[in-house]
Amino acid sequence: MVGFIQGVIIDHQPGQDAVFDAVHEPRKDGWIGLLYVEPEQRGSGIGRALLDEMKRYFQSKNCDTLRLKVLSGNQPAIAFYEKYGLTAREVEMITKLW
Repeated sequence: MVGFIQGVIIDHQPGQDAVFDAVHEPRKDGWIGLLYVEPEQRGSGIGRALLDEMKRYFQSKNCDTLRLKVLSGNQPAIAFYEKYGLTAREVEMITKLW
């Protein structure tokens, strides 16, 4: 194995969740949950090929967006996704509880 990708579709329809409806427009999102390419294979086009295939799949299912999360300090991944055409939109903030 040199790489893998995992995705899921989240289809938010009006009336399913009153809280979501109050702050979001209905939409169908294609989410990339995992994308991994072995370090020695990075830069070979495998990551782009995996993203291209997942993008085609999401398009075939009429998704409105392709979304993913990436750790803020992972600059190589952020640069890769930006080169692919993704842009930063939200900031997730956390704190440890213990």
